[in-house]
This record gives sequence, C-alpha cells and structure tokens, in this order.
Amino acid sequence: MRAKSHTHVLGPALMVLTMALYVANDTLVKLLGREMPLGAIISLRGFLILGFMLVVLLLLPGHGVRSLKWLREPSILVRSLWDTAVTFLYLFALLHMPIANILAIMNLSPLVIMPLAAWRLGERIGPRRILAVAAGFAGALLVVRPGPAGFDGWAVPAFLAMAGVAARDISTRGIPSGAPSLVVALANVLLVQVAGLGLWAFTPSAPPDAEQWLMLAGCALFLGSAYVLIVVAVRIAPVSSTSAWRYSIIFWGVLAGWLVFGELPDAPALAGIVIILASSLYASLRQAKRDPAA
Repeated sequence: MRAKSHTHVLGPALMVLTMALYVANDTLVKLLGREMPLGAIISLRGFLILGFMLVVLLLLPGHGVRSLKWLREPSILVRSLWDTAVTFLYLFALLHMPIANILAIMNLSPLVIMPLAAWRLGERIGPRRILAVAAGFAGALLVVRPGPAGFDGWAVPAFLAMAGVAARDISTRGIPSGAPSLVVALANVLLVQVAGLGLWAFTPSAPPDAEQWLMLAGCALFLGSAYVLIVVAVRIAPVSSTSAWRYSIIFWGVLAGWLVFGELPDAPALAGIVIILASSLYASLRQAKRDPAA
C-alpha cells in the first residue's frame, strides 16, 4: 500500500517538475530569439538534445540499438510530422507573445481533442463536455480579444499549434503499444532537426558566442530532461493522478513571464486563463475517469 501511495505522490511531483522544465526551455528560446534566427536555435539545440537522448536510449534497460527499428514505423512518422508542425508554429508565436498567453492557448488542446475523438474514433461527447469546450473557447477570446485594439496576429500560429497538438495526440493512439516512448520522442526530435536545418539554410547567422552556447546547452538539458521525465511520470502513476498537474505549466509560464520579461496578464487575460484552466482540467479529469488505464 505504501509503494502505491508513493507513486501517487511521485508521479504528480515529476509532472510539475516536467512542466517547469518546459517553461525554462521556452524562456531561454525566447531570450535567444532576440539575437539568433529560429532555424539556428532549433538546429543547434537539436544537436545537443539528440546527443542527450541517444545516450539515455542506449543506456536505458530494454532499449538500446534494437529499439531504433521503431523509427521506421509509419504511425510514428505521422505523429512526428504533426509534432514538427506544432514545434515551428509554437516557437514562431512564442518569440512574439507573452509566455502565459501562448501557454493558455496551448492548453485548449484537451477541448479540441474531444470533438476530434468523436469524429475520428467515434467517442461520445456528453452535454457537460460540450459546455467545457464552449467555456474554454470563451476564455481564449478573453486572452486574445479579437478586434483592432486587442488582437495579436501571432495568436493565429498559436491556435494552429494548439490544434496540431490535438491532431498529434489523436494520431498517437495509432502507434503500436510495443513502441518505446523514448523512440517516439527521438523520432520527433529527428524530424524537427531536419526541418530546423532547412530553415537555418535560409536564415544564416554568425556562430553563437559563449553565452549563447551556454543558453543552448540549457535548452537542451531542460527539454531533454522533460522528454525523459514525462515518460517516467505517466508510467509510474495513473493518468488520473498526473493529468491535472500538467496545467501547472500555466503557473510556471506566468511566473517566468513576470520574473524574466516583466509580462503580467491584465485582468481580462487573467480571467480567460482561469476559464481555460478550469474547463481543460475538467475535460482531462473526465477523460481520465473514463479511461483510467490510459
């Protein structure tokens, strides 16, 4: 009983730490974006992450070189294509939007997954979940405030990235259960890296200085660690005990925006963030209750 209780605490703790690591990476990318083109950031960070992930993959029990055969799996390629699109759309928006705002928009994805799952997988959506979707998008309107005075055009790629996350997660269900999670993550990194090199070719830049290399190494460490820890978190504890803690990323985003960039959401945006958080959390908990073994 004690071991089970331990995993119910450790899983959420690792999820909160993982969300903090994602925001730490985003913060460094946003800082680097002031002086470096996005293609260079993605490519150089990608080389470091690939090295980190390959070492983990080769040393982790049950993985090794043989597990790389899964890179040829078509369903993993499809997911990686979606993830590459999401990465570029998200980072383009991140460089031009407050971190808290873009993270609020990205956390609408559980609400988009519901109608997609109904369409593609035949899942039933009840009236309360439909209301959660409506509430979430009402919150999004408060965050972006469409209109000449309030709308930021960079919210468009942010919304497209959020929709891409939903499509990516739906496509994930087609991946065979025997495929190692780290190989799936590695496939994403490889495809993003190829696309990043292509973008960098059209936006050449000077070699990074020592400070920029240190920040790139920080990005790789934070993002690579997040990739590994999120796999550990969802495998040692039930989805029902970890899913809600994914939304701690909004807290970390608000904190990073305030401490590093002096960005604090105004009252309407803050209200929208709270509405998105509440509706998305409700949708995720409902899904976890319906599918506790996921």
